[in-house]
Amino acid sequence: MEFLKNEIYKLYDLTNIYNLEKYNNLIIECVKLHEMSAVVFLYDNMKYHKISPNKLTYSFIDKLHSKTIKENNNIHIKNQDVGKLKPRRRIHKIIKGYNYSDKYNDALKNLDKVKKYLTDNPDVKNFGRIKLAKNISDACSISFDDSRYIITNLKKTKFLSDNEHDNTYITLVPNEKFFIKNKKKNKQKKIDDFF
Repeated sequence: MEFLKNEIYKLYDLTNIYNLEKYNNLIIECVKLHEMSAVVFLYDNMKYHKISPNKLTYSFIDKLHSKTIKENNNIHIKNQDVGKLKPRRRIHKIIKGYNYSDKYNDALKNLDKVKKYLTDNPDVKNFGRIKLAKNISDACSISFDDSRYIITNLKKTKFLSDNEHDNTYITLVPNEKFFIKNKKKNKQKKIDDFF
């Protein structure tokens, strides 16, 4: 344990940089001990030094991605509770982001098919997000989740505008619909804001 602590504490000096293999070795040792704060610290340090975590890194971190694992805190990380998410929550976000990225990129293999469908059926673009996702899923024979990822991409790339999905319909007279465009104060900026 002391050796592990010392190797981690060396990283407080930002001129110390380990290679991917060394980071992975430290992470797996921390995972075995359920040292979530240390795992998050190592992960953040890797990212700070522009060392990309690999599948092995994420597979190690994923072992802590559980609500039932007892968290240890024998390796104290400076400022671990100052203005940051709790380590368990942070691990959840890391794994969710990693899994999301793969699924998002995998869904994009159907992007051209969906674009063609929407171009050929422009009225569909006015559907609300969930109805649009169901419609795309059925018409293009793709999963509902994939259609949601693709809608995110189409909005992000401005193929679909926000205005097309932010209409509120009200009925003032039977058989007639009027809509009011909702104005959002805070624009969505991250991919996972759409889910």
